[in-house]
Amino acid sequence: MPETVAVMIADIKGSKKMKERERYEWQLFLKSAIVQVNEKQSAAIEAPFMITKGDEFQGVVRDVPRVHSIMTEFERLLHPLDLRYGIGLGRIHRMGANIPIEMDGPAFHRANAAINYAKKNRQRVHFRSGDEQLDLYINTVYTLMNAIKNRWSTLNFKRYWRYRELGTYDKVADLEGVSPQAVWDSLRNASAMDVMQAEEAVMRFLATKMDTLSERDAADD
Repeated sequence: MPETVAVMIADIKGSKKMKERERYEWQLFLKSAIVQVNEKQSAAIEAPFMITKGDEFQGVVRDVPRVHSIMTEFERLLHPLDLRYGIGLGRIHRMGANIPIEMDGPAFHRANAAINYAKKNRQRVHFRSGDEQLDLYINTVYTLMNAIKNRWSTLNFKRYWRYRELGTYDKVADLEGVSPQAVWDSLRNASAMDVMQAEEAVMRFLATKMDTLSERDAADD
């Protein structure tokens, strides 16, 4: 049965408006972030992330529900850069080395359509899977999550990332030298816990749909 994977294409919003020196520095940060994500998420990655042109990079994720964690990792490493993602689910065809630029297939076509839609409609994340129910659900949830995150300060983002990593208010508080109540208040007021619950729902939903998508892809062969 063909394996359903996720092709992730991302770019940096507003990069063309950056001054030459600023653009160069952020490209160095991007290269460093890609190395770190490829290493940390290697078990979930089918083809490693790489810069494909200027401010655009892409990779192929084997463990589809991990897509969100990978996006969050890039977000953390590259903050305050504003990233935009097009995610395509489906099959891939290998034409040479195990790198994205030597691959093709429905997942790549959907990812390209998704990133173009995201650019045109000013969205941060857009999914294309060939399953209308999945796309509607996932894209609606991301629209709502990003509407919340658009209001966050740098401190909100840092506490959100730390809580995701450490798992308790006490551990975040110890790291920051503040009270657990201060961390709780900050995350609650930013609706960060609601965002994390939505993230879990997205990952569970993707996991439940993988068999259905793989069966569809097998029928298309």
